[in-house]
Amino acid sequence: VSNSNEIFIRGGSSWDLSNEPLFVVDGAVVNSIEDISPMDIDRIDVLKGVDTSIYGSRGSNGVLEITTKEQ
Repeated sequence: VSNSNEIFIRGGSSWDLSNEPLFVVDGAVVNSIEDISPMDIDRIDVLKGVDTSIYGSRGSNGVLEITTKEQ
């Protein structure tokens, strides 16, 4: 996590493209996790390397899988 609240899993490797990981919340790919309250989070899994292959090229910068608490 950087000073500007950016999350990097694999490091800064691109000058022109985004280095942000893919965010997956309860199985759905989302653009941002800013609207999720920390109190609603049950579990966070950080995937990198071969583990991201199920997401194809979208997961090349790593994947944050977030599971929320059941309401």
